[in-house]
Amino acid sequence: MRRAPQAAAAAFALAALAAPPEVPPGASARNPPPVPPIVFVSRAIPADPALVPGLGPRGRALAPGGRLMVRERSGRVRALLPDGALWDASDPSVSWDGRRIAFAATVHPDSAWRLWVVGADGRGLAPVTRTDGAAGAPARYDDLDPCWLPDGRIVFASTRFPQVAQQGGGPVTNLFTVHPDGSGLARLTSERNGAEEPTVDPATGRIVYARWFVNRWLASERTPLGVTDDRALAVRSDTVDVWHALTILPDGDEGRLAGGDARGRASVSAYQPAMLDDGTLAGLVADDLSLARDARGLGVQSFARGFAAPRLVAGRGRGGARAVAPAALPSGALVLALDARGDGDFGLWAAWPDGAGLTRLADLPGAADLDPAPLVARRRPPVAARPRREPLPERPIERASDLHAPAASFRFDCLNVFANGPVDAPFPDAVPIERGVRIRFYATLARPSAAGGDTVVLVREAPVDPSGAVHVEELPGDTPMFEQLVGADGRVLRSAMGPAHVPGLNFARVGSGTKCVGCHAGHSALPVAPNYAAGKVTNVAPSAEVTASSVAPGTDPRGAVDRRTRGPAGRTAWIAAGAVGEKLHLRWRWPIEAAAVVLYPLPRDRAAGTDVVVQACEIVFFRDGREVERTVLEKPLSPSGTRAECNGLRIDALEVRPMRVSGRVLHRAAAALAEIEAFARIVED
Repeated sequence: MRRAPQAAAAAFALAALAAPPEVPPGASARNPPPVPPIVFVSRAIPADPALVPGLGPRGRALAPGGRLMVRERSGRVRALLPDGALWDASDPSVSWDGRRIAFAATVHPDSAWRLWVVGADGRGLAPVTRTDGAAGAPARYDDLDPCWLPDGRIVFASTRFPQVAQQGGGPVTNLFTVHPDGSGLARLTSERNGAEEPTVDPATGRIVYARWFVNRWLASERTPLGVTDDRALAVRSDTVDVWHALTILPDGDEGRLAGGDARGRASVSAYQPAMLDDGTLAGLVADDLSLARDARGLGVQSFARGFAAPRLVAGRGRGGARAVAPAALPSGALVLALDARGDGDFGLWAAWPDGAGLTRLADLPGAADLDPAPLVARRRPPVAARPRREPLPERPIERASDLHAPAASFRFDCLNVFANGPVDAPFPDAVPIERGVRIRFYATLARPSAAGGDTVVLVREAPVDPSGAVHVEELPGDTPMFEQLVGADGRVLRSAMGPAHVPGLNFARVGSGTKCVGCHAGHSALPVAPNYAAGKVTNVAPSAEVTASSVAPGTDPRGAVDRRTRGPAGRTAWIAAGAVGEKLHLRWRWPIEAAAVVLYPLPRDRAAGTDVVVQACEIVFFRDGREVERTVLEKPLSPSGTRAECNGLRIDALEVRPMRVSGRVLHRAAAALAEIEAFARIVED
């Protein structure tokens, strides 16, 4: 197995000098990205071609044999290290000055993976991590996925921290940092199921990594603890089992979603994340989002400037092709590995983030060419703030009594669990506003020999302020945890996406204080208000009961409170049956203090027969069934939203009445609104 990639490299090195770029059938050949020298690994194809070396829980520690290679700017391919220097190699990362390469390697087919560094010229090969019998480490562990940090350290994934994944029973990866000389080894994360493939956000210097977001503990209203691992006893919900991209500071603090469209599961998948200078995120998606069962349907997708709907770059079944391992190029394009026929023979390709210009760069016959990285100097990102923190424990917590040490705790602050994102932002709605809400904090205890690798305990149950705020001290730090919201009746709250129960596990550093808003997928990406008073105000329109004077056939009045103005009008807007005397009524179960109401018209879509214009609009406010105020907007509604100030008006209902309407909606004369935002806080007395 060792000879195959080497022989292929030697043969290809001669042919590649004159080989023209190629594009797959049906791909755009125009405007191919400029490509600098690339370092990559050429590895033997596993006996099971469905496995991809280095990919996911099944493939991360495969060692079929391989070596470090360089594709020169001219197209010539050469080996970086002498034949026989190492058995296998993966995940090369180039230092910011372009002079050194960190990578993972094995010295024998059955040896563990460790980190190495070598000069860009192939000289000075030296180990970084070693098998040192560290206290608490398992007998066999692998060090993988190195990445240079702006301060000169290396962050990498390792199975050194002894945990068993909730699915599959394999070892769990967590992130560690180390200096290139092997000193200063320290654990960074406390993920329950997996943290790997770290990279650096070039704009901020923050670490971005793939987190396995899954939780075998499900919400239940039929068990005393409120959770269960038996789906027959669980509250009905979808299955969340995905690798998404998380971003943290270099000390492991301030974890938040790095990008994607959190309204779906595949649309947030970003294994092997790569960050471009403009904030665009690229990552891997697959048919099996966990990557724990098979490697079919592999594709690279990108998210423009971070939070957006995904765009397919390559793979995902196009002609049977599979794509993996994206990396950012200086031009703003991506280099990736593409298996054009689905037989495990990956080659190197480049493309723009929208998939245009997909062009073949190199493809050694009979080998899996993977993990490309530009071999050039790059602008060093800023060194993100990194407070001093105590070293993390060598072993996961196994006893409930260890969860309550004040010196090993953090403070949980959420300014408003009912907070919603902006209109058209790719985040689902929060749970509807409600009184008497309580929050439960659960933690897992390591049980490597038990089914699923853990047990669960209820750490704390605390009241949520009427405004939606949560402030709880002395929760266990650096421990896998999840949360759940329940109403006054003890039942789990529901949102449009299911129960208010975190479908994965998270952690917070000891001594830190979390500060966020919302309780829904992607909530950690919402901007946090500058103070507690401002944090109480959010768009409460999605929490309202919505009725209308009339509704066009096949439409729903709740289209006006779904936080969407884009998309088919019949699904994203309220469309009345007529154009005159129509009204839309919003009512809340509890009084609110309204700060402002914002109205959005339907975008014009002449192809769909929609060019309606609301020339004027009246908003009537109610409390206990009585009118308390009305506002008239004597101008056409703006596509960016027309705002009516309310100045803390106490209400429990409002009515929007389009007064003068021109044009048509779906080829008919009708009043319509794309969206209503009602910014308010819950009245607390």
